[in-house]
Amino acid sequence: MENGRKVSVLVPCRNEVHSIERCINNVCSFDRPPGGFEVIVIDGMSTDGTRELLFQLKSQFSDLVVIDNPGKIVPRAMNLGIQVAKGEYIVRADARCIHPRSYLCDLVALSEKTGADNVGGVLVPEFGNTYTQKAVALAYKSRIAMGGALRDRGDFIGETDTVYGGCFKRKRLLEVGMYDETMVRNQDDELSFRLRERGGKIIQDGRIKIQYYPRNSFWHLFKQFMQYGYWKVSVIKKHPQQASLRHFLPAVLVLSFVTLGLLIPLTLYGLYGFLFFSGSYFLAVGLFSFQSAYKLSWRLLPGLIFAVFLIHISFGMGFIIRLFSRPFRLKLRWFETLSR
Repeated sequence: MENGRKVSVLVPCRNEVHSIERCINNVCSFDRPPGGFEVIVIDGMSTDGTRELLFQLKSQFSDLVVIDNPGKIVPRAMNLGIQVAKGEYIVRADARCIHPRSYLCDLVALSEKTGADNVGGVLVPEFGNTYTQKAVALAYKSRIAMGGALRDRGDFIGETDTVYGGCFKRKRLLEVGMYDETMVRNQDDELSFRLRERGGKIIQDGRIKIQYYPRNSFWHLFKQFMQYGYWKVSVIKKHPQQASLRHFLPAVLVLSFVTLGLLIPLTLYGLYGFLFFSGSYFLAVGLFSFQSAYKLSWRLLPGLIFAVFLIHISFGMGFIIRLFSRPFRLKLRWFETLSR
C-alpha cells in the first residue's frame, strides 16, 4: 500500500437511531491505513433522534464529520460526501452493517493490487433476534430469492458487474460524474455500469465479509424491493445492455398471477390454471426454502417462503408500475422518496 493515501469513509443515513452508534463505533475502530482515514456521516435530516446522537458521538471521535443531506436520498448523500472528502479513496459504509477491523486496509490493498476502479466484499445477512429478521436473512441468502447474482455469492473472487458499497478512487468518481441523483434506488448498479462502460474494472473478494442486519418487518421488506423493481426499470432504460433475464422474471410472475386470477370468474379452466401455476410456484419455492431452513430451524420455513414470495411479488409490482408510469411521465411520491 502506498504511503499517504488517505481514505474517506462515507456513511449515508436517515432515521437510524437504533443502529448508527453501533456503526460509528465499528467504523471508527478500523485499522488505520498508512495515510489515515476520516469518517463522514451524511444525515438525511433524520427525525428520530439520529442527528442528536451523531453530534454526541462527534465529541468522542476526532475523525468524525457530520454533514446535512437536505435531499434525503442516498445518491445525493454520496455526492455531498465525495465533494467534501479529503481522501484519495472513497469507501461507502452503511448504518446497518458491521465491517471487519481490517476493512479499509483490505480494500485499499485489493485496489492497488488489481488496479480496479471499484473493489468490495460481500454482504452476509445476520439472523438477528426475532423470527422475522431470521426469515428475511435466510431469504437474502437464498438464490431463488435474489436471483443468483455474483455479488451475493460469498465464495466468488474476481471481476463482476457490481459490488456492495465499494472502495472507489475519488478521481475516477469525479471523472464519470459521481452518482446519478435521479436514482432513489439502484444507484450502485447504474454507477458501476458507467465505470465499466468507460473501461473500468470492478473486483469482488468474497473473503471480505460485511455483516448486515435486515429490518425487522415484512412490510419494510415489501417496500424496499418494490422500490428496487421500480428503479431497476430506470437503470435498464438508461443502460439497456445492463438488462438480464432475472430482472424481468418477477414481473412475469406478477402478470401471470393477475391474468390467471382474472380468468377464474370466466371459466373453470382459469381456476385450474391458477391453482396449477400457484401450486407449481410455491412447490419450487418450498423446495429451495426447505434446503435453507433445515440448516437452522424448521420453524423458519413458513416465514422464509413468505419472505421469498414478498421479494418476488414486490419487485415485480414495482417493475410493472414503473413501466406503465413512464409513458405518462407520472412521478409517484411513494417511490420518489427512500422507504424506511
